Amino acid sequence: MFLAGCSKTPPKRSDEDTASLVRKIIIDQFGGSEGLTEKEILENLKIELPRAGSYDEKIKKYSCEAKLVAGNKYQLPITYESQLDDQNQLVVSVSGISLGDKINLKSAFTDAIEKSRSAQKVVAPQPPQAAQGSEPLKIAGVWQGKLEGDGGMEIKVAPAGFEVAVNVSDASGCSGTIDGPGTLSGNTLTLLKKQDDQVCTITAKFSGDTAELSEDNCSGYHGAACGFSGTLKKIK
Repeated sequence: MFLAGCSKTPPKRSDEDTASLVRKIIIDQFGGSEGLTEKEILENLKIELPRAGSYDEKIKKYSCEAKLVAGNKYQLPITYESQLDDQNQLVVSVSGISLGDKINLKSAFTDAIEKSRSAQKVVAPQPPQAAQGSEPLKIAGVWQGKLEGDGGMEIKVAPAGFEVAVNVSDASGCSGTIDGPGTLSGNTLTLLKKQDDQVCTITAKFSGDTAELSEDNCSGYHGAACGFSGTLKKIK
């Protein structure tokens, strides 16, 4: 794939203006930069290890090679050229990006930005809801019992809710573990874990010192002979 763009800045292999134009050319292929901040673009579409390939002094044309990194995940070598045209504008062209590369670059770029934005959102903790006149629900602590195997759960209070870790194992050698932030609504605690496009959901419903756990789409976190569904008792 051959891509091109222009600017009014003279060409320099190491000039950030040239690198910015390379980024713009690529992001335009993603659908444009609307809604993106400059910081997000710089952090998630990096041009690393630029090096000179050749320089034509007569037409002041640089040919450079670099490593393009999207979302700190997908990377590939690219070649870009820069020179001034008759109107003294900087013309930059980029090559080395196939259609498959473009799809993978866009996916890595957008996923990284979505994860960064999600991490920056501060979710106010939801206080446990209890019946009027009763004691507030106290779930932080260690829970043990029978899931689909011998199971345990540890819940810690966190600034944005709770930190939850669940484990299971059985005599056959099957085992599994999952951890992450949990949110409480009424007497139900929910732990969501996303991996690629799959979302695992662990739900714990509390009644006194008993917790009933169930799972949905979580087989990737444990073996086939065990699971996270069952009953636990609070031990401390």
